[in-house]
Amino acid sequence: MLSRRTAICALAAMAWTCLATAPSPGVVAPAHAEDDTILKVSANGKTTEFSLAALDAMPQTSIRTGLPWYDGVREFSGVPLKDILSAVGATGTTLQMTALNDYLVSAPIQEMIDAGAVLATRHEGQPMPISDKGPIFVLFPFDDRPELKHQAYYSRAVWQLDRIEVDP
Repeated sequence: MLSRRTAICALAAMAWTCLATAPSPGVVAPAHAEDDTILKVSANGKTTEFSLAALDAMPQTSIRTGLPWYDGVREFSGVPLKDILSAVGATGTTLQMTALNDYLVSAPIQEMIDAGAVLATRHEGQPMPISDKGPIFVLFPFDDRPELKHQAYYSRAVWQLDRIEVDP
């Protein structure tokens, strides 16, 4: 059993370590390194992992739209969902999209593709931190396609997307 003095010293050492490694005030630490896995896509019995750098190397598109979760019109960019599914050779009819907090949405693949779903990794040109709906935010061109301004599509706008599973 630890003595009270040993326990206090251990706690003080842990606190000092946390303070010494914490970013300085006003400095935003990156949410992840470019080579860290930020997305797992499971399809056809195989799981493919993507880092931010791998996603950045894929075809990119931008969406400029208003969203219920932000004031004004914002610009987001990332990989079209159809390109991710093509890259992994996905065949199936339904997606299971899961966020870091285990929020889960099922959606028909063709509806997602037809709606122009994008896996956004950038907001106003900057990588999206976890604290602001990143590292991946599923988005649609809501302002360009008013028929998408519906709860069915808002619920599919998964932020902090972590994994996609393609069901047959």
